[in-house]
Amino acid sequence: MTDKNDKSKARRDLAAVYLRDSCYEEMSWRSRADCVVDAVYLYALATLGGQADGYEHPDAKALKDAAEKLGFTAGEVAPAVTYLKRRYDPARPLDCSRSTYDELISIAEKLSVQGEQCGD
Repeated sequence: MTDKNDKSKARRDLAAVYLRDSCYEEMSWRSRADCVVDAVYLYALATLGGQADGYEHPDAKALKDAAEKLGFTAGEVAPAVTYLKRRYDPARPLDCSRSTYDELISIAEKLSVQGEQCGD
């Protein structure tokens, strides 16, 4: 197993932990959405393999590039891209509702399955 594969596997393993943690109902929607976006981002980096090291993290372009590599449309990952861009911007508050969480978890689950099928 190469270093690139080790990194991709480690990112997928960590993403699975974030995805699991996002399901804890005791957490606020914001915390749950943050966990899901972290999972989405890590699945995207795992999909990109060695290319992932070329981004300054967090970088929404990594999400777009991983989506393209997997054959997703820009619209399919748009909620995660928007969330990532606004996450650290106090001037642009996030919508952290159940519907936001549901959109994000759907993206994470797709990336999880598709990334495994591609073999990272």
